Amino acid sequence: MTGAPGILAWLALRAVPGVEVVAADGYRRSLPGPRIAAVSVRGETATTDDADLARLFDLGCDGIGGPDARRAADERLAWAAARHGVPALDAAIGASPALPQPGCVDAGEMLVRAIVGQQITVAAATLQLGLLATLGDALPASLAQDGVHRAFPTMAQVAAGADVLRGPAAKTAAVRRAAEAVATGTIDLALPTGADRAAALAELRARLLELKGIGPWTVGYLSLRLGDPDVLLLGDVAVRKGARHLGIEDLPALAADCAGHRSALMLRCWAAAAVPAPARAGAAGARG
Repeated sequence: MTGAPGILAWLALRAVPGVEVVAADGYRRSLPGPRIAAVSVRGETATTDDADLARLFDLGCDGIGGPDARRAADERLAWAAARHGVPALDAAIGASPALPQPGCVDAGEMLVRAIVGQQITVAAATLQLGLLATLGDALPASLAQDGVHRAFPTMAQVAAGADVLRGPAAKTAAVRRAAEAVATGTIDLALPTGADRAAALAELRARLLELKGIGPWTVGYLSLRLGDPDVLLLGDVAVRKGARHLGIEDLPALAADCAGHRSALMLRCWAAAAVPAPARAGAAGARG
C-alpha cells in the first residue's frame, strides 16, 4: 500500500478518540480555530483545501516535501542500492515508488505525541493520548461532527493537566516540561521555509535535547515529522530490523551515500520491518 492509502492506514492506528477519525475514503480532525478539516482519498491520491492536512499527507503544498522530492529521494536510494548491492531495496522502490513522508498538523502536538510514544507500543501511546485529549476544549455544538467533538489540548492545557497520564512519572514530567517550554515561548517550534529551514531544525533539535527526558530518538522523530528530508535513527529497533530484511549489511555506509535523503531510507526500513517477508518488496508506511 502506498501514497495516501498508506498514510490513512498509518493514521488509523494512531487516531485520538474525539479529535480525529479515519475512514477508507479519508480523514477528518479538529484543528485550532476551532475548525474541522478533512482530506478526501481516492485511489492513491489525497485532496484537501486545508494547508495543515496537506502537510500531514506530504502533498508539498507549502514547498516542503511533496511528490517531486519523493521521486528525487527514490533516485538517490536506487543509486545507493545498486552501488552497495542491495537488490531488495531497489525492488521495494520499484514496487512502491515515492513513499510519502508523513508530516504533522501542529508541531507542539507532535512533540507531545513523540514523547508519549517513547518506548511503548502504538496502541498504548494512543490510549495515553486519549487521556490527554480530555484536557482539550469541547467543540461548539454547531461544529462538532460524528466522532470529532474535541480539540487536541493546547500546550498550556497539557502542561497544567499532564497528571492525567498513566505510567512512569518521569515521562509525565517530560511531557509537562516540554509543553511548558512551548507554551511559555522558551522553545519556539515555528520554522522558516527555504534555505534557512535546515539550520533552524538543527537549532531546534539542540534546544529540545537540553530538556530532561527528551533524547535523540524523540527529536529525530519530531524533525522527520516536521519535514526534515535527512533523518535516520540508526538506533531504532525497527530501522535495524527493516535494514536486515532488505539485505542491507552496512546501513551507515549505505546511509552515507543517501545523504540529503536519509528520511526516505528510514521510511523504507520501517516499511520492510512492518510486513511479512513475502510482501516486503511492496511494503509502505511509517512508524510512530
